Amino acid sequence: MSFSKLQERLREEGWYVGWNEPCCQSCAWGCLPFEHEEGPHKGEEIDFDKCLFNHSQDCEVDYDYVDCEACNGEGWLDEDNECTECQGEGATREFEDDDISQYDHQHDGFVCYYPEQVNGSMFCFSGDKKGVKNLKAILPIIEECGCSWHWGQTGKTRIEISWEN
Repeated sequence: MSFSKLQERLREEGWYVGWNEPCCQSCAWGCLPFEHEEGPHKGEEIDFDKCLFNHSQDCEVDYDYVDCEACNGEGWLDEDNECTECQGEGATREFEDDDISQYDHQHDGFVCYYPEQVNGSMFCFSGDKKGVKNLKAILPIIEECGCSWHWGQTGKTRIEISWEN
């Protein structure tokens, strides 16, 4: 698979490459490790201008919300008790595929695809001058690994990377 190949190859270059970091871009940046946890640079400090990752909102499984049957969409079972089925939301998620065990559940509140289940994603990176320069330098590596990219080549836009499974 091209994403695995890309991840391994960029780790050789000292990049941190993550999949399904917590929640959103802000949360994800705050949760990145300070040291490489695997690969040839294991134990070395991560250069945050050499990070490429997506977050839970980027790889979340598509679903529809339906009124919660337990509370009739109200969110409350009675005046004092929040519905335990929908946690007071009044709706529950309905997935096209009833077997959600095949997805990534590592972050509370999110059901996400693994990279093998999709053909691409948007990715975060450091948008400062050094981060943009570093990302431009690895564009040929992204292509060597069988991936394609779409990006405005500025720090103001995220990069979309696609691959074949």
